[in-house]
Amino acid sequence: MPRLCPVLPSDRAAIKAVTLEPGQEQFAGSVDAVFDELQKSAFPGDEHPFAIVAAEDVTVGFFVLRERASLPGWAPAGVVTLHSLRIARMYQGQGYGRLSVELAIAWIRQNRPWIDRLMLAVNARNRQAMAAYLRCGFVDTRIKVAGPIGEQLVLEIAI
Repeated sequence: MPRLCPVLPSDRAAIKAVTLEPGQEQFAGSVDAVFDELQKSAFPGDEHPFAIVAAEDVTVGFFVLRERASLPGWAPAGVVTLHSLRIARMYQGQGYGRLSVELAIAWIRQNRPWIDRLMLAVNARNRQAMAAYLRCGFVDTRIKVAGPIGEQLVLEIAI
C-alpha cells in the first residue's frame, strides 16, 4: 500500500526523478520551481510536501498541501489546498493519482480533523487532470482564477 513520506529540501533530486509525460510539466510546474518556492516560503510550517512511496520504497509521486497563511488567494480560510501533484509517467494509469488524493485526505483527517474540504486549482486546458480529479470525487466550484499559464478551475472535495 502506498504511503506518504514528508519531503525535505535535501530530497529535491529524488523528487526530480518523478518525471512526467511530455506536455504535463507545463501544468504541474518544474520540481525546481516548487522546491525554490518552498525554500523561500514565509510560512514553512503551513506547507507540507510529500512523496507518494509505493512498495520497495519507490517514489511514484509528489504533492504539496498548504494551509492557513500559505493558502492561495482563491481559497477560503479553514481549508487545505493541494498543489503540484505529479505521478511519474511510468506509474500513471495505475491508480496512484486516486491513492494520492486518498492519502492527502487521510493525512488531513488525522492531523487537521477540523478541516472539512480539500481544494485545488487545475488549468482549464489540462483535460486529463480535470477528468482524474472528477473521478476522485472533486466537484467544480465554478470559481475561475488566473493561473501562471491560463485560466484555472477551482475544485473541491468534502472530507
